[in-house]
Amino acid sequence: MSCPASCNAFNAGTACAVAITQGSSTNSITSDAMGLFVQDNYKLRTNLTVEMGLRWDWNKTPTERFDRLVNFDPATASLRRVGTDIDRIYHENNKNFQPRFGVAWDPWGDGKTSVRAAYAVLTEQPITSIASALSSNPPLAVPVALPAGTTTTFANALNQVRAGGTIAPTAIARDFDNAYVQSYNLNVQRQVGRGVGVMVGYFGSKGSHLQITRNLNQFINGVRPYPRLSASSPILPNTPLTNITYRESTGNSNYNALWATVDKRLSNVLRLNASYTLSKSIDYNSRTNQGVVVQNSYDLRADRAPSDFDTRHRFVVSALYQLPFHGNQLIEGWQLTTITQSQSGNPITILAGNALAIGGTPSFPAVAGNTLTGLATLRPDLVGPVTLHPTGEPTVWFNNLVCDPRSASTCPAGAAFAIPISGANVFHFGSLGRNAVIGPAFNNTDFSVVKKTRLSEEKAVEFRAEFFDLFNHTNFGQPGRVAQFGSPSFGVINSTRFATGDSGSSRQVQFALKFLF
Repeated sequence: MSCPASCNAFNAGTACAVAITQGSSTNSITSDAMGLFVQDNYKLRTNLTVEMGLRWDWNKTPTERFDRLVNFDPATASLRRVGTDIDRIYHENNKNFQPRFGVAWDPWGDGKTSVRAAYAVLTEQPITSIASALSSNPPLAVPVALPAGTTTTFANALNQVRAGGTIAPTAIARDFDNAYVQSYNLNVQRQVGRGVGVMVGYFGSKGSHLQITRNLNQFINGVRPYPRLSASSPILPNTPLTNITYRESTGNSNYNALWATVDKRLSNVLRLNASYTLSKSIDYNSRTNQGVVVQNSYDLRADRAPSDFDTRHRFVVSALYQLPFHGNQLIEGWQLTTITQSQSGNPITILAGNALAIGGTPSFPAVAGNTLTGLATLRPDLVGPVTLHPTGEPTVWFNNLVCDPRSASTCPAGAAFAIPISGANVFHFGSLGRNAVIGPAFNNTDFSVVKKTRLSEEKAVEFRAEFFDLFNHTNFGQPGRVAQFGSPSFGVINSTRFATGDSGSSRQVQFALKFLF
């Protein structure tokens, strides 16, 4: 049976999921790299300069001093030890050629206009953590777990796992490639008046072979693709398997932006700068250190959506003014500085919780034996339009009514989301896309007053008064995003964007006195 997480279950000492790693997972990993680079500039004309370069990197496959790395091989459904059964955990990445090209052109030769364009390929060197997880695989370490939905107690969980637990290995794709980014831009800069500079440009990038983690042993039509290790596995043959955390390089990303800036120097004492960015970033998975976060490990494209950090609009204005007062130490040396930034919100992924936990509310009993995902969480179904601030309260970010298809009485009017369940208590992958809702915007103004008093040619005293979030503008954090029936926190904002005391959380005033010598 399944047992939803609850305070009563905790107090009773019962659990419905147990996973431990027995043995030692220590390791001594070496990850060598070598790179060569050549670059040169060519001035083809007095108003045209070209820059070209080429970099080559050899990011060697990580090795472990004592052959403690063990990888799962999907082709043979077996565990293979590096240095004994296989020569390396994944193939060598020694063809990382990275060309770079740039051009700067003054079309009229008057020094007031500059057209620039650039293109570059940049390869990432993987960090050792991608390989260190393999030291937690058998035989030196054994990650084991009870089957999903099994009820046990804290007192005898270890004995149950040892007696009838299955292993849950970590694996890396044998064809794992180094991630790389193609970066490109085209921009025009022009002096349009005395002391006024304008820049308008397109900036973009495309990431390929990005690391992504999925559950290779996710249930398909109720059956795991790899129910157990093969009889020919050099390590623990015929041992039952649960989830297989599989790291591969099949992710990608795409970023495009229009960036415009205006820089104005009104005099030697006043400078203004303003910039606006219209951008969009799309990827499969914005973070690679969260484990399995995709909904369906066998349909990664369904998770292609705006990046977690995507910010569609961003506007920044900064000003620095040195007060033009002279005559004595009291009235000279004053400076005022301000920075104002405003940007649209970041996306939010609405979750429906784990398939084994959904339905564990007082109104509905837990669903026994449902093993749809085996590891990841589900997104809900979208059954209606998402309305922002439906109650008029800014802390209720969107209409947070949730429909439970198992009962007509729990499908309130105006509900936008439904628990992804149908038929005879059978879960399915939710229809709502990843990062489908946009969170609160961010607005902040910082201001400072600086007074510098010279004591001599080499010594001075500087007094600073700094005001962060000068107007005490409320910047909300993201709302609760788990769409469980009856959850009081779903869609409700309970915190500011940053912790109190940091930028943009509340007005903060800071004074400082410096002695410069």
